[in-house]
Amino acid sequence: MRSTIAEISITNLKNNLKQIRKFAGNSKVIPVVKADAYGHGIVEISKILRQENCDLISLAFADEAVKLRNEGDTGDIFVLIPGTEYDIELYVAYNLQASIEDIKVAKKLSDEALKRGIKIRTHLFINTGMNRDGIAAKDAIKFMNECSKFEGIEMIGLMTHLASSELEDKTFANKQLSLFNETIKNLEKNNYKFKMIHALNSAGIVNFPNHTYDAVRCGIAIYGYMDYPELAEKLGIEPILTLKSKVININHISPGDNVGYSLNYISNEYKKIAVVPLGYGDGYHRILSNKADCLINGKRYRIIGTICMDQCLIDVGNDNISIGDEVVFIGEQGNKKIDAYELANLMGTIPYEITTALKWRIPRKYIE
Repeated sequence: MRSTIAEISITNLKNNLKQIRKFAGNSKVIPVVKADAYGHGIVEISKILRQENCDLISLAFADEAVKLRNEGDTGDIFVLIPGTEYDIELYVAYNLQASIEDIKVAKKLSDEALKRGIKIRTHLFINTGMNRDGIAAKDAIKFMNECSKFEGIEMIGLMTHLASSELEDKTFANKQLSLFNETIKNLEKNNYKFKMIHALNSAGIVNFPNHTYDAVRCGIAIYGYMDYPELAEKLGIEPILTLKSKVININHISPGDNVGYSLNYISNEYKKIAVVPLGYGDGYHRILSNKADCLINGKRYRIIGTICMDQCLIDVGNDNISIGDEVVFIGEQGNKKIDAYELANLMGTIPYEITTALKWRIPRKYIE
């Protein structure tokens, strides 16, 4: 196995799911495993979640679901991003639940399902203010009137998505939820009822506990992060990923010596440089050059020079560092910690981007 690995804590994953279920109450928890389970490995993470009685999991695209099916997953899978005509055969062939926003797609999906003698379960996506996916709330009844004619689909779900569930100012999210509630009532008045109504994402579970409906969709929280660490603390979750490697070489440099590409670091003293096989080709961002730290022997050290595609260089001063020493880039070592929040702050982004960027060529190791 390559010296650079991502260790995934099965124990933390299970505990995170347990905490989320506490907040969700009687509502079903739908784990989101899109984008390779946010960089944690879609196949293995899904297997663990299935073992923890997650009978419905969700992802972004139909082809992600095909990968799971080909790995033997026979459970219910829900595709979050509304289907297009290009996805229809996949939905039917692999028995996937679809979100719907296009009446023509709904018709074609129904026709294809009828050809195969089956029904495809679908969820009507209501746009309440995100203005990305879904139909306008005012069109919901008209849409359902049309869909009710399509015998090959069963509209089991009604959903929306919040644009600002993580913010302290809840005004916009409350406006969305109010419109969604109004839409639910209008549909019910017209005898349209749904087995599963869902709106909340990870942050929504914490900030809007009275709107869990029948189900909640949890993505980043499953993996131990939220938009802000305060939300993660409130939810009681812990990161499940540790990114680490080993020192493979040590170079001795003098004052005036360059380190790495593009002359981005010139030494002003005698020191040692540790070489580690992790780079932007692995998804460890180049923008972290001369900014991010790592941990060796329980101490912080700065990554210097330009992060390469396959390697990075670490200023270890004149400390007693040896080839083979463990280097932690995300995770804990001794009493020190570097998490995705720290790296996200350095990059001006969110922790989601840190973990989802980690590429396939980093082996994932799943440990209890």
